[in-house]
Amino acid sequence: MFRTAAFFTAFILNSSIFAQTAKDVALDMKVEGIEFIHPFTEKDDLNHQLGRPNQYIEKVSWPDKRIDPKFESDGFYDDEIDPAEFKGGTIEKFKNIADLNRRFEYIKNIYLNSPFLNQYMYKKGLFLMRLDKEFTPTQAKQYEREFNKVVK
Repeated sequence: MFRTAAFFTAFILNSSIFAQTAKDVALDMKVEGIEFIHPFTEKDDLNHQLGRPNQYIEKVSWPDKRIDPKFESDGFYDDEIDPAEFKGGTIEKFKNIADLNRRFEYIKNIYLNSPFLNQYMYKKGLFLMRLDKEFTPTQAKQYEREFNKVVK
C-alpha cells in the first residue's frame, strides 16, 4: 500500500510540474512590466537550442517597459521588433533538473568571465528565469519573488 501511495504522489507531483509551461509561469507572475510574451519556436530561437538534446524544451521572452526603450510613449510595443531584441526577461523550461543545472552553470561561467554581459538568473523546478542586467536589484527581486511563488 505504501509503495503505491508513494508512486501515486510522485506521479501527481511530477505531472503537475511537467504540465506547467514557460508561458504559464510568465503570464501568472504579477509583475508590472510584463505586458505580453513571445513563445519561441525551433525556427526563431536565437540560440538554436530549443528542443535539442539536453537543452530547454520551451522558451518565452518579454520586453519590460521599465527598461526597454522600444516601448512607445502610448505604452505599445511595435510587433515588428525581433523578440531577440527585447529588454526584459526569458524563461526556459527543461525536461529534467540535470539539463537545467548544466545550462545554468554554462551561462554562469560565461558571465563570470565577462561581467559586462551579466544578468540575473533564478531557477526553480524545471524552469530557469533570466533577467536583463538593466533591472535594478529591487525590480529583479520582485521578479524573483513572483517566479518562486508561481513555479510549482
